Amino acid sequence: MIISEQVPDFGFSTELNEAHEIFGEDLGVIAYVEGYEDVRFWTKEFNKLNLEITAQEISAIDTANGKDTILSAIKKGRISLGRKLLICIDSDYDYLLDNNTDIYSSPFCFQTYTYAIENYYYNPIGLTELCCEAAGVYQGINKNHLELLLIEWSKYIYGFFLHYLSENAPKSSSQLQKIQLSLNELGINPKSYQNITSHNLPDEKLEILSNKGLSSDNVFLYFRGHDLESKMKALAEAFVNQLSNQKKATIESSQANDTSTLIKEYFNHRKEVETLATTRHEYPINHCYNRLQADIQEYKTNYI
Repeated sequence: MIISEQVPDFGFSTELNEAHEIFGEDLGVIAYVEGYEDVRFWTKEFNKLNLEITAQEISAIDTANGKDTILSAIKKGRISLGRKLLICIDSDYDYLLDNNTDIYSSPFCFQTYTYAIENYYYNPIGLTELCCEAAGVYQGINKNHLELLLIEWSKYIYGFFLHYLSENAPKSSSQLQKIQLSLNELGINPKSYQNITSHNLPDEKLEILSNKGLSSDNVFLYFRGHDLESKMKALAEAFVNQLSNQKKATIESSQANDTSTLIKEYFNHRKEVETLATTRHEYPINHCYNRLQADIQEYKTNYI
């Protein structure tokens, strides 16, 4: 547990809560998160294990939102983690690179293990089916269409990504530029990569990353979430439009007298794929999500 040497100036701490409990008043469990969208994400994850935890954006008690605000408050001793005071933060590259382990190792700190929550929202596994649901078109569709696109992309940039990590993931590097360029070039049609990028990382480093779940098939879980979200959202919307245009052509070729009315009715019943993606109840099972769920279960077992 990380314990501050001064009274937290946020006005809430595990110690304060426990003091109130003596007099029969329970202030509940607070989990500070990076921002407003994180409130939704982490509340849902706690609810899945029937935990009544109030997720609160950090800006409610500090000057700004963001992971840096949370980490700064802890490192400066302004807040103290405990069983009644938690934090939930994106891993970014910290998980892969073993950064900030003093904070992440606390049982009262929860992390995504993926780069960010957006990597869960726009995990390509199952995303094609969400596009079908948005368009209301299910026939003749390869249910793994978007998944296969991202797996092939992951294989292609895997070597770039390993070298990028070996550079300690700087904000600007030639490896990062190559990865971003290849992501920007992705379209909804399958892309054939002639040359898979190579790497020369030592076996021991590869083993460490492999044990953290990283493989050539799933770089999309660990690469920058905002970049992934932007591209996958565009791909998903383009795919929904493609499906919708196919449906429109089918209606137009029907025997109905007033196809324009039917087409308008169809488009009025479409759904927003962004909403479907960000409100997924269950995320595809993978190494990262298993660890996230295990951390919450361990907290529930040992501290509730």
